[in-house]
Amino acid sequence: MKPIKEHLKVIAFFFATLILFQGCTVYQSAPITIEEASKSNSMVRVKTFNKESLKFDRIEVVNNKIYGIKINKSEEDITQIEKDNIEKIQLKDKTMSTILSVAIPVVITGGMLIFFVKESSEVSISY
Repeated sequence: MKPIKEHLKVIAFFFATLILFQGCTVYQSAPITIEEASKSNSMVRVKTFNKESLKFDRIEVVNNKIYGIKINKSEEDITQIEKDNIEKIQLKDKTMSTILSVAIPVVITGGMLIFFVKESSEVSISY
């Protein structure tokens, strides 16, 4: 019974780690301009001078006003952003986000398989 509990703990840890990395988004370290952010039409993070971190699906500039757009289900939440309050804008790094969401769970799964194979080979059954 004790080995089963140990394996269940490892499996629970694996799934918890997998869930954590599925929601992981990595942003490029180099800031971009407002114009580049609006042209990219991709996910951005806006850091403000009062240390807020605002995440938007895209940014639009209309009549020299900056709007952050977040898409929730089928609705668009539009937030006006004050140009003077923007410290920096960072673009989503799609490559690193994919690597973290896919490669790390694969490595963890491989480690678990090696662990289980090693554990099962050490168990001897006698009749």
